[in-house]
Amino acid sequence: MRALLTNYQRDADTPADINALKGGPIASSRDLFDEMIGFEASELTDKQIAQLRPVAYRRLAAQMDEASFLKVHDAWTVGPTGEPLFPADVTAGVIYIVRNPLDVAISAASHWGVSIEQAVRNLCNPDYALARSLHGLDDQLPQRLLSWGEHARSWVELSGLPLHIVRYEDLQKTPAATFAGVVAFAGWPLDEARIAKAVAFSDFEQLRQQEEARGFRERPLDAERFFRQGKSDGWLDLLTTYQISRIIAVNRAMMQRFGYLNQDNQPLT
Repeated sequence: MRALLTNYQRDADTPADINALKGGPIASSRDLFDEMIGFEASELTDKQIAQLRPVAYRRLAAQMDEASFLKVHDAWTVGPTGEPLFPADVTAGVIYIVRNPLDVAISAASHWGVSIEQAVRNLCNPDYALARSLHGLDDQLPQRLLSWGEHARSWVELSGLPLHIVRYEDLQKTPAATFAGVVAFAGWPLDEARIAKAVAFSDFEQLRQQEEARGFRERPLDAERFFRQGKSDGWLDLLTTYQISRIIAVNRAMMQRFGYLNQDNQPLT
């Protein structure tokens, strides 16, 4: 998505460099927090960090001349004082990207450098969080993800923010039409030629070739590559019957909502 947005905005004759994509730094960046708040997050408790993150985003917004995209992994939650982590007054809208959790388990296992079984547990854990710094100081702040279903519900049903939902699978099948919806939501002028070019320049193989040639600075240290396969339904060959049933049992409601299950709660491909 960030490649699509960057290529559309650039409207250049060559693909955007994957190491210079718009939509950064990530919202959980420790460096960003330290700069906006004025002292180091390492001196604070997780509770204090959660309380101050909305302050950091307001200060960031005040420095901007125009609206900007910010990459977010967190679920939509409220802090210790009841204030949303992402304040509505500085959030123009949310592009929420959703993917079948059966496939997320496969991709996340590679991305996190864990077994598929552990990835399944994470997607079903209502208390799951990233970068808890249990084994040292991480370059990102702690991020509460919750279970896959609760993460989706937090943004779609609880946030109350202007929302545009993008299914990963739709980006694969109808990339131009799907991305056109994003462009319209962002309030940009629709240009079919630019959309087609952005789609071509953001093709998965194009991104993968760039990573192989120059590396990708956002690749996790435990992952062999960031752009792995970019396919759907890989779970059919890699998940066990128990793992499939576990993911469905915990995340059924939102899987139904996004069309990943039929009326009998069986996975759709």
